[in-house]
Amino acid sequence: MMDKKWVSGAGVIVLFLLLAYLFIDFANHSGRMGNIVNELSGHPGGDNSGYHIVLIEQERYHPYWEMVEKGAKEAAAKYGIDIEFTGPVRNNMEEQISLLEKAIAAQADAIIVQGLNDEKFTPVIDKAVNRGIPVITIDTDAPASRRLAYVGTDNVAAGEALGRMVVQTTGGKGKIGVIIGSELAKNQVQRLNGLSNIVKNYSGLAIVDVRSSNISHMEAIQQAADMLRLHPEIDVMVGTSSTDALGVLQASKSLKRVPMTIIGFDNQAETLAAISRGDITATVAQQPYLMGATAVRLLHEHFQGLQLESKYFTGVKVLDKSNVQEGESL
Repeated sequence: MMDKKWVSGAGVIVLFLLLAYLFIDFANHSGRMGNIVNELSGHPGGDNSGYHIVLIEQERYHPYWEMVEKGAKEAAAKYGIDIEFTGPVRNNMEEQISLLEKAIAAQADAIIVQGLNDEKFTPVIDKAVNRGIPVITIDTDAPASRRLAYVGTDNVAAGEALGRMVVQTTGGKGKIGVIIGSELAKNQVQRLNGLSNIVKNYSGLAIVDVRSSNISHMEAIQQAADMLRLHPEIDVMVGTSSTDALGVLQASKSLKRVPMTIIGFDNQAETLAAISRGDITATVAQQPYLMGATAVRLLHEHFQGLQLESKYFTGVKVLDKSNVQEGESL
């Protein structure tokens, strides 16, 4: 009788252990499935408690955006954040908006993006925020949107720095041609406005033509060449995006319009080399590495519950032959 009770008790224990094993295995399986679902929806899986953010660049593999990416990547590693980089291969506003929509649909934990056009970008940025996804604008702001903060250059002030370089190098006298990256990009228009703010104070200076390169080196060459043919009186050329001054330089050489005062924007290696040779007079350099690093740091602080300011200006530096080597570290 005692043996039968012992056997019966042992059977209950075995059955209990078997059920416990099955329960634990089911829980582990459910956890793995949950991680897979999270990964597919844009969130990190496994034991990683970090956040997944998306940085949408204006143009992948462009030297300027590679520096933004480098700063963002190093900051993300520091704070344990999973960061994804995306963007059109060539400057395309509609594709940027499409990528922003995809990041929202994938339920990213946060998004970093340019605010190129208030009318087009603001509703999509607000859509992200309304779904609980914080957005930081970088390089170009969308101040009318519900974005968390802006990180980048004060573009009007940067344009004014271009204007002051024109005054300094010409003595306040000259006919100016301007190549801007895009008439649709707010940051480019702001730089042009800043340049105009300075030029209008000097009766000996005048902007005689403004054309767009569409952030294309070949288009910058073509537009600069057409402008110089049409306006032989131009003796100063200003570019407001990273490709413009180099395009102007090539056009002026092909038309034998040298020497010419050329003032550019950003710190591409080719631009710095041309300044060292004396082919380009100066450039106004932004700090793209700092932009990327700051945007990720601010998101980390936001995730920690800290209050952010509305704008974080990263500043610019004017580079000429005397300090051109400093441009390599920006």
